[in-house]
Amino acid sequence: STGKDVPTRKIVANRESVWAIVALEAKDQLRQRIAWALAQLLVVVPDQVNSSGGTHSEVFLHYYDTFVHHAFGNYGDILREVTFSPQMGENLSYLYSKSGAYNFENTGKFTFADENYAREIMQLFTVGLYLLNIDGTEKLDENGEPILTYTNYEIMSFARIFTGFVRQLPRGNSEEIWFGRNVLDFTTIEPTYRDRFPKHDLTGGYIGDGYPLCVDLPPKMFLRKGAKYKLLGDNPRPQAFEDRQDLLNDPSIKRFVLDIDSPLREKLCNAVGDECQYDVVVTLDSNLEPFGQELLVDEPRVVQVGDIFYEYVRPACVDQFFYSNPMRVTYINRYWHSLCANPKLPVASEACLFTGNKPTKKALRYSKYVFDQERVTYATAQARCEEDGLKQSWFHFIEGIENHKKGFHWTDVECKVNVKVNPNGLVSLVYDVNGASLHPNANLESRNYFKVFWKDGMYPKNDADGDGGNSCGNGACSPLEEGGCLCGTSTSEGKVFSKIPPSSKEVFSQLYIGAYDPSAYDEGTYTIEEGDGVKAYLVNNEYTPDTVFEVVDDYGKVRLFKNSKELVTIDGSSFSFRNTPSFMSILNQEATVRDATHEVNALIDHLLYHPNTAPFIALRLIQRFVTSNPTPEYVKVVATAFRTGKYETFGSGEYGDLAATMSAVLLEPDALSEVLDADPFHGFIREPLLKTIAFMRSMEVELVPKKKALELTYPFKRRIGQ
Repeated sequence: STGKDVPTRKIVANRESVWAIVALEAKDQLRQRIAWALAQLLVVVPDQVNSSGGTHSEVFLHYYDTFVHHAFGNYGDILREVTFSPQMGENLSYLYSKSGAYNFENTGKFTFADENYAREIMQLFTVGLYLLNIDGTEKLDENGEPILTYTNYEIMSFARIFTGFVRQLPRGNSEEIWFGRNVLDFTTIEPTYRDRFPKHDLTGGYIGDGYPLCVDLPPKMFLRKGAKYKLLGDNPRPQAFEDRQDLLNDPSIKRFVLDIDSPLREKLCNAVGDECQYDVVVTLDSNLEPFGQELLVDEPRVVQVGDIFYEYVRPACVDQFFYSNPMRVTYINRYWHSLCANPKLPVASEACLFTGNKPTKKALRYSKYVFDQERVTYATAQARCEEDGLKQSWFHFIEGIENHKKGFHWTDVECKVNVKVNPNGLVSLVYDVNGASLHPNANLESRNYFKVFWKDGMYPKNDADGDGGNSCGNGACSPLEEGGCLCGTSTSEGKVFSKIPPSSKEVFSQLYIGAYDPSAYDEGTYTIEEGDGVKAYLVNNEYTPDTVFEVVDDYGKVRLFKNSKELVTIDGSSFSFRNTPSFMSILNQEATVRDATHEVNALIDHLLYHPNTAPFIALRLIQRFVTSNPTPEYVKVVATAFRTGKYETFGSGEYGDLAATMSAVLLEPDALSEVLDADPFHGFIREPLLKTIAFMRSMEVELVPKKKALELTYPFKRRIGQ
């Protein structure tokens, strides 16, 4: 020690002094007051964060700046930044939370995801404990009791969405006095820690409802309107998904280099003269024609333009967890694990075998495969093998390429998707891969249970599991020794509407599967029929499951839904449930940061747009600025401003706009009435610290340059009662 070390209390005082100086001298006082109010709603407790006892300054000021930046912005942006904040992740202990499937795969132990943030984001940040009317009053059941917004089932479901959050790698030019960690930048998601199973929501559906199915995206989506590319620079390492480190260090890696005459290359190059002017993000505004090797590719990962790399970011979409004609995929070779996969999705590479008189189980890649780790659909794999005079088949080994260039490979072996049904009706996947080594995520010992919505609430139940047993669906399923039933499944699809619906209400109440922008498909794919608030996009002028309906929701957002309902039926019985969407693939190598981020955003949107959130936030902002006991009419006006994004001339017109919300809070008659000011039951108790700052501002206190800064240390806060 030099004898000049700064005491811990002085370090703590740094951040508080910065806050106090800004509060005293900043010209944007309303912005600062709103930021303070938001910081009281989305609280991080310093002593709960980092092992240094909360002595950091920069990290907490950075977190607080989230509220300063978005004080007149959108509440949804705040929720996203707070969710990915390493401070919140540590404060509510979901940082490095791992899924039960990950822990079972790696330790053999059955565990549950951390539930803290899943509970608090609902209880404190968005929907609250009880269902609310628009005016903030509680909705009551037939017995006059408040109705719970959520139960522990929803907490457990959402907790699985908050798995996999990890710190970014350490960097310079930031404050970190312990362990060289990155405590400043937004967290990222580690896909291997991530829960990959469906999650139900608060309204009788799933997180993922309303999103298009990945199998329904237009062919060669990477060349279609809306396709997005992110600049990686001269480093080919992708950000939206994980590649093995060996791929980055191997100079022999085969990459997807765009042809010099490719329209996609021209778009990404964005040349001025002979020099490319690379944009950070490129979104295609129209469909492009495939050129050269693009004709061979189902879906790229990273494309190369000269010496520069772009990452293709597929639009947000979901996979149905149950599907027809599942096929076995095997990882690297026969000694690794196998799983079932949807043959319509590009999730595996081909494995081509000789079909002559001397069969062998040593397979080859397609002679013209475009890049290492390329994924294709099963149909593409078959066509590639046939072009080479070979046959897509099961295999022992893939010859001619190193293991780090391999991944999952298609076989010609059919799979069976079964489910375990526990006594509560939750289900867990059990794959039958015809004798191959099965991944623990889908074997009989798995406990990756998730909720499904059984028709009429009826499901197969083991007689040994207590009252209500039905001999596992009257023998349709097999009873399990540990309880529950093992059942086979089949999927079916049907259309919902045979003509244009009479209103958008019917569309919202009966359709769950989203659709992608019809303008991204080939010209002539759809014809249009219009009704009362509903536009129908028809294939071959018929109403089929592929028909797309366009409607506008209560918040002015255009929504697209597929005219389809998919059911999963227990084989040999009448038990069934609606098919379950999921952002994440059960295949380890296909569970990506991209899809995990889409899933987090989908949950945040679900909570943000929940009918409770507007009155819940309106009430709390009013309480921090005007009165602790606002009238229902006052809450309704503020909540309406939050929903519409407008109050008189203020606001952007977007849902969650805080400029509109705060204008309603401060400009409504309840906030300005002198009569109400005289009412002893009106108003609120202002925090001692705010009283002190207000007093100092009223006295025009000035800080003297080069003198001791204002310190809000513990003795001072104790004296004012803060």
